[in-house]
Amino acid sequence: MPKVCAINGCNNPVFGKGFCKKHQYLRTDKKPRLLKRTPIRKVSKTNKTLGERKLANKLDKEFFLEIWNSRPHVCFETGEYLGNEPLTVYFHHVLEKAIYPEYRYCDWNIVLVTWEVHSKCHSNIDHAPKVKAYRDKLLENINR
Repeated sequence: MPKVCAINGCNNPVFGKGFCKKHQYLRTDKKPRLLKRTPIRKVSKTNKTLGERKLANKLDKEFFLEIWNSRPHVCFETGEYLGNEPLTVYFHHVLEKAIYPEYRYCDWNIVLVTWEVHSKCHSNIDHAPKVKAYRDKLLENINR
């Protein structure tokens, strides 16, 4: 006859040291596992300090507002109306800020697009043929 669990009323077979699988947590011969405490660190994408990022965001918003007031509120790719509120997702840097930081505040480097087109441009520029053609044209002019 197989051994049964040491807990009264439990008829499950023994798994180890007199206890079944269900009651293994009651064992006293095991050392309790301590949770490893690790500090929570915020990893930033850039080496900018918080103050520099806030300043850049403020400058971006002012720059975007100038563009919003000077252009029609229509998507560059689809021709869709963007509305009356200037959301930051509508402003797409054709030449990426990370690769071409010197063109971050050039108005010719910004196109107004819907958020769907903006996300497509970030995942794969081939999904937005007009933006890609404009990007190729800009790169051609820069490399001259």
